[in-house]
Amino acid sequence: MSKQRASITRWGIFGFLFGALFPVIGWAVATRGAIGIAEAHAEQPVLWIVNLAPFILALAALWIGYEHSKVVEALRLTDQQVHERTAELRVSNEQLEAHMKAKDQFLAVVSHELRTPLTVVSGFAQELVDDDVKMSQVEERELLEVIADQSRELSFIIEDLLLTAKADIGAVTLVPAVHDLAEEVNLVFTGCVCTQAERDSFELDLDPAIANVDSTRVRQIVRNLLTNAVRYGGPKRRVMTRTDGDTVTICVCDNGAGIPQADRERVFEPFQSSDQVMAVAESVGLGLTVSRKLARMMDGELSYSYDDGMSTFRLSFPAVAATGRDEVSSVPSDHSMSVPTAS
Repeated sequence: MSKQRASITRWGIFGFLFGALFPVIGWAVATRGAIGIAEAHAEQPVLWIVNLAPFILALAALWIGYEHSKVVEALRLTDQQVHERTAELRVSNEQLEAHMKAKDQFLAVVSHELRTPLTVVSGFAQELVDDDVKMSQVEERELLEVIADQSRELSFIIEDLLLTAKADIGAVTLVPAVHDLAEEVNLVFTGCVCTQAERDSFELDLDPAIANVDSTRVRQIVRNLLTNAVRYGGPKRRVMTRTDGDTVTICVCDNGAGIPQADRERVFEPFQSSDQVMAVAESVGLGLTVSRKLARMMDGELSYSYDDGMSTFRLSFPAVAATGRDEVSSVPSDHSMSVPTAS
């Protein structure tokens, strides 16, 4: 009960008691004057109105005051709700504006990211087919390597974009089977995902780690984490696989400056990055988002921590007994991949 309603109720009770006191005083006076109460009211019926009027008015005042207090309280609550909704709407508008700004920046970055490799591929390919340009086999080999690298980078960008769009509508399917995560990491390094310089910059510490996962998607996550470490991390880089009880993990570590505490969850949101650590104009900002979505779709998790000068992205899954690996892997799946990968 509000203070106003309590005050009205208190004064109403006082008025009710005061009104009820009037007929009692009248009856007492009449009795002391040797005039019976019944006889006095029988001789003058108007006394009933005189004596009961304050009592009735007090009841009416009490009811009116109580109803008035309810109206005032309802108006106060309505006004409070209006203020709360206005504040929520203001926050929503600010978030919408920030999201629209991030979208605009994302479109600008994506257009730049797609245009750059396309320009390189188109230009170098034209030189290779141009009869007027004479070059040695070594030079041709170098141009082909650049074209391959830029084509690979372009395919990775498109892959992340497609998977993000499909994940939003629940169209991503998986082909789970039991795999050794250490072997999947090795496939990333020995395949076409990393350049030789990137491979040489990582120290590998791989123990057997058996999990029921989609191997293609795991390699996609690892590729994103390695790219993240190369772009934003320090020169000392390390990849580890471990089995700890019921959990298996892939850890990608580097000795970079690390992500500020306030940004450690925000970097997993679409089109977001850490302003202090990951502010790279050429970053599309989807790699970590895609990686966490894929990890959770496979009953895993992707998290970040910074300890003893080392940044660590930890990809974890429920462990599977190694004895059932071959048996499970041999079972065909009813699902098919939604998005092709380059790995």
